[in-house]
Amino acid sequence: MMRILAVDDDPLILELLPVVFRQADFPQISVASSGAAALELLNDPDEHFDCLLLDIEMPEMTGIILCERIRQLSKYRSTPILMLTSVTDHARVERAFAAGANDYISKPFDVKEIATRVRVAERMVASVSNVARFEGTDAILAAGRGQHNFAVDMPVELASIPQLILPFSLGNYLSQLARSKIDACQVFAVHVEAIEDLYTQSNSREFVSALSKISQAIIRVADYPHMLMAYSGNGVFLCITQGVTVPDWPGIEEDIYELLHDGTALFDDGTAMNLDVSVGNPITPFASRTQRVKKTFERAIDRAMMRGKAKRAQRRVE
Repeated sequence: MMRILAVDDDPLILELLPVVFRQADFPQISVASSGAAALELLNDPDEHFDCLLLDIEMPEMTGIILCERIRQLSKYRSTPILMLTSVTDHARVERAFAAGANDYISKPFDVKEIATRVRVAERMVASVSNVARFEGTDAILAAGRGQHNFAVDMPVELASIPQLILPFSLGNYLSQLARSKIDACQVFAVHVEAIEDLYTQSNSREFVSALSKISQAIIRVADYPHMLMAYSGNGVFLCITQGVTVPDWPGIEEDIYELLHDGTALFDDGTAMNLDVSVGNPITPFASRTQRVKKTFERAIDRAMMRGKAKRAQRRVE
């Protein structure tokens, strides 16, 4: 049975949550009235929680700051964190995801919706076992080239880049987006060309360093204040922006290419990695919540792949 810790400064909410969760068949729930009280419970060696619910708006320590603190605890590095929010400001929701949140539940609470989101969190526990997580490129043990403890198609999470979140979390963010926000949302994919060659020619530190440089280049060029992205494996980055005017394509691709060839993307022996990416045109997400994530991400990836195919065809002509 999943053990849940809910953190909220509102005493009425703390009284309501155990009732709501019992109705949703999640009876094992503990509550804390502040971030400090929550951290005391989470640091207790005799306590363990399988899912955490954090109110975004709390005095002294916000749910976003608490989320960041929790992700620094090795025991809770991969534990599902759901934000409780009544705010309509998506910038704060995006900051919560960047801090390590995996999903959110809107107030006022609906029993059916809470049960759905917690069961989604249960599925996330299984999905994160197929994610390679790295704290920083300097600490990565470097075996021989092509000798990695993760597959080329495995998602990668880089803790040093907050905007790069789990694919599962990015899908949750997109699926929860209100219909009124869809038209202001843009999704695009970036594909790393010759990813298999990079994987076989790199040691693990070099490969992760390349992904880090590409992530940073995308963030710098796109220049969105609250862009969220995920690396889903096989050289694919998925990016979501909200409420901004997207830059001209393929100009963004050219700018990313220039950053990747500034002389800092190097193998350990000093040779250039010669990284190249294809950036697909942005799309508006599908309106249907049931099909939104799958269809939107597939279409965005297809556009990046088509862009890469067109570039290769142009090179053959030249």
